Amino acid sequence: MFKSGFAKNIITPARGVPLCGYFNPRPNIGVYDDLCVKALLMEKDGLKAGIVSFDLCFPGEDLLEAVFKAAQKASIDYLDNIIFCATHTHTAPYPSSFFGDPPDKDYLENTAEKTVDAILRAEKSLAETEMFTGKAFCDTLAFNRRYWMKNGKVVTNPGKLNADIVKPEGPVDYDIPMAVLKQNGVITAILANIVNHSDTIGGETVSADWPGRMEREIQNALGYDVPVMTLLGCSGNINHFDINWADPQTSYEEAKRIGKGYAEVLVKALPSLQQVNISEFRLDSSSVRIPFCVITDEQCKEAQELLERTSHSESNGNMTSEGLASGDGPVARFFAQQLLAYAKNHSGKSRVFRMLSMKFGNEFALVSLPGEVFTEIGMDIKKASRFPQNMVVELAMGDCGYVPLPECFSRGGYEILPVEGGGPDHNTAIQLRKEGIALLNK
Repeated sequence: MFKSGFAKNIITPARGVPLCGYFNPRPNIGVYDDLCVKALLMEKDGLKAGIVSFDLCFPGEDLLEAVFKAAQKASIDYLDNIIFCATHTHTAPYPSSFFGDPPDKDYLENTAEKTVDAILRAEKSLAETEMFTGKAFCDTLAFNRRYWMKNGKVVTNPGKLNADIVKPEGPVDYDIPMAVLKQNGVITAILANIVNHSDTIGGETVSADWPGRMEREIQNALGYDVPVMTLLGCSGNINHFDINWADPQTSYEEAKRIGKGYAEVLVKALPSLQQVNISEFRLDSSSVRIPFCVITDEQCKEAQELLERTSHSESNGNMTSEGLASGDGPVARFFAQQLLAYAKNHSGKSRVFRMLSMKFGNEFALVSLPGEVFTEIGMDIKKASRFPQNMVVELAMGDCGYVPLPECFSRGGYEILPVEGGGPDHNTAIQLRKEGIALLNK
C-alpha cells in the first residue's frame, strides 16, 4: 500500500530581516504574501521518503545544517530520504551566506523548527494514496534569457526591444511534468515541475513570487485549499522576460499574471493525468564532488586593476538587469570584488552534494540536482530516462551556483562569472547530466 501525508508551516520573516537574491541585502519593508515550508512524506513497504520545499532562494547549507540538528533532537531517522529544495523566490530571507552576507540566525533556527514540525505532522497524516501523472504545456511565460548579439557575444537579459539581439542562445523546456496525489478520490497534493526563474517582483517586500500566486489560483479554481508544490526544473538560463514586449515585467502584478497563467494550464491538464501503478517505491542516491573553478594570477591582477581605476562610489549604484548586461559601473566592481574573494576562499577546492532519485513503479520518477542548471541538461536527462514520466528538480540538496554548458563559458553572460558560493567547474553540467541519467536508470 502506497501512502502519503502533507503538512506546511508559514516561514514569513519579521519586518527588517534582509532578503536574498540580489547583490546587496535588502531589509524587508513588509509582506505581499506568506512564505511556507511544505513537507510531502510518502511510504510503501517500510520505506519513508519525501520532499520538503522552502519558499526561499535556495536550500542553503546553514539552513540544512539547522534542519538536521533539529531533526536529530526529534529522532527523525529518515531525513536522508528527503529531497530538500526551494522555489527560488528572490523576496525571501537568506538561507545561508550569499555573496559574503550572513543569514539571520534566529530566522534559520525558527525555520528549521517549523520544517521538522511539518515533517512530523506529514508523517502522522500518512494515508492510502493514489498517484496520477502526466504533462501540461506552456510556451508563453518562459524565455531563454541568454541572447547572441551582433558583436558575436552572448548577453544575459540584454534589454527589451534591443536591436542588437540576433537570437536566443538555446531552447526552453515548455513541458510541465505533473504528479497528483488523491486520497478517497480527493486531490490532496499537486506537484508541478516548471522551468522558469521565480524572480518577477524585485524590491523589498516579502513574497513567494509566482509559485505562491499559482497555488492560490489553483485553489480558487478547484474550490478548496489543495496543496501545490512547485518543483523548479532546470531554469539557470530561463526567465519570464519577453524581449519583444516593451512593457516592464518586474512587479507584483507580473507575479500574479504568471501564477495565473501557469494555474490555468495545470488545471486544464488535470483530467488527462493517468494513474500510476506503484508496484515499487524506490529511492537511490549518490554523492557528487563538484570542484570550484581555478582562478589564475592574471585574473586576480585584472580584477585588482579594475578596482584601483574605478571609484568606490560606483559600488552604491543600482544593480539592474540592464546594468548586469552592460557590465558597467557598480556591476564591474562587484564582480571584480567577488573574483578576488572567490580566489581566496574557493579556487582549487571542491564541495560534495547528494543527489537523490525517487521511482514510482515503472512509470514515474524524479531526480534532484544541486544548483541553477541550464535547461538543456534537464531536457537531456529526461530524454535518456527509462521512465515515461520524469521530473528533474534543481536547487535541491544545496546550491553549487549556476551550471552552464561548457561551451557557454567563452561566450559571455553573468552566469559564467565566479562568485562566492557559486562558480562550479566548467565541466559540472556534464557531470550532473551523467549522474542524473545514471540515478534514474539504476
